[in-house]
Amino acid sequence: AAAAAVAIVPSMLTGNWHYWVYTALSFLVMSCPCALVLSVPLAFFSGIGTGSKRGILFKGGLSIEALSGIKAVVMDKTGTLTRGDFRVQAITGGDEVLRIAASCEQFSTHPIGVSILQAAKERGIRLETPEKIEELAGHGIKAVLAGRQILCGNDKLMADHHILLPETFSGTGTRVIVAVDGHYAGDLLIADTLKTEATAAIGHLKQLGLRTAMLTGDSAETAAAIAEETGIEDFRARLLPDEKLTALQQLRTQHGAVMYVGDGINDAPVLAGADVGAAMGSGADAAIEAADVVFLSSSVDAIGDAVEIARSTKSIAWQNVIFALAIKAVVMVLGLLGHASMWMAVFADSGVAMLCVLNSIRLLYRKK
Repeated sequence: AAAAAVAIVPSMLTGNWHYWVYTALSFLVMSCPCALVLSVPLAFFSGIGTGSKRGILFKGGLSIEALSGIKAVVMDKTGTLTRGDFRVQAITGGDEVLRIAASCEQFSTHPIGVSILQAAKERGIRLETPEKIEELAGHGIKAVLAGRQILCGNDKLMADHHILLPETFSGTGTRVIVAVDGHYAGDLLIADTLKTEATAAIGHLKQLGLRTAMLTGDSAETAAAIAEETGIEDFRARLLPDEKLTALQQLRTQHGAVMYVGDGINDAPVLAGADVGAAMGSGADAAIEAADVVFLSSSVDAIGDAVEIARSTKSIAWQNVIFALAIKAVVMVLGLLGHASMWMAVFADSGVAMLCVLNSIRLLYRKK
């Protein structure tokens, strides 16, 4: 419509049909949106490709766009900040407590259960098969072993069954408590090791202007020790899977859009509920399926790298939009003033499109 108006109205007033029709045709050429149609999607494809090179899988352009706007990063502890390589550090109650716990955990795939089984195997302890077993999410295991009622889990499980526990426990780590026929029998102290790059990675996130927080089902003492060592600003401990989602929503209210990073099957609801969910590639299939981003390397460094790629991708897309529209506007003004030619219009169309394409793909060649 604008081109038709430029061709007809001035021509009728001045009688110079050749000049104004030529100018209108130039407008049609330079108004072609090739630069935007090509360069903006290509910027996001470049972001996806750059992430793939670094072992970061983005599930589409929407994931990158959402990630570029996050204000806080919330992380699980086990398997995300720590290696998930648990070892039994101490046993109260001797080999009998270890035998009972290992018998209850022998069908478990949880890292804590695997560590108990490994400790029993190293000591040559023979296991029994429970007559009845029930796994209680976020609490532990309830079983019947050789006719005895067994509880094996955390202090929440013991509190639900009114088991009297010692007033204090020594050592920092995850504690698995064993009760037999309604009485405390002993406990196992299990510790995990922090990933070597975790502290530096948290520092990198802070440099990017992001708030950091940790949500874990572990004890408050263990969570506090991890938070202090890594520099995490906020943490919530002793959380069940549904409580993690509630805590995430509270953090979103405080800080804005949040990214959640986890790896366990219990993290799937939180990953789906976050603005951006990211899963460690070594984690459960349910977590990977629910996530928007997957880190194949399982390195904490990948979190900051993903945020930087997302921000660069969005920045390049906006550069292309602003550059393309600015050049077209300038050439149009020059055309109205009588200084533009068809070749300049071609540059404003195809030339600008090629420049924007080159600007988009430079992300693929940027060094880490």
